[in-house]
Amino acid sequence: MAPFIWFDLLTTDPAAARAFYTGLFGWDAADGADPYTTWFTSGDGPWAGIAAGDAPGRWLPFVVVDDLDNATRRAVELGGTVVAAAAEGPAGTSVTIADPGGAHLALFRPRG
Repeated sequence: MAPFIWFDLLTTDPAAARAFYTGLFGWDAADGADPYTTWFTSGDGPWAGIAAGDAPGRWLPFVVVDDLDNATRRAVELGGTVVAAAAEGPAGTSVTIADPGGAHLALFRPRG
């Protein structure tokens, strides 16, 4: 099973999003590192980040895959599309796909 490992909240107003989610759920928040303005944290460390974007707010879940190329190819074979090609980040590499209904998901291969 591929577990969800991270969640990005992309929004045009990171400060308002931080206030909303900490107020609504009581989530712990800390100043993030580039490109995140905020990390939502728990006892195990950060599990989500708020990043500034130019589109309406949306959550983007990340799912761990063993073979990023194969998972990307399989997604396309099953009717999905690649929304954003492979991008290297500090923790690994991700490819953003859309399922046949248009929902976005990031396939993620951790570094190491």
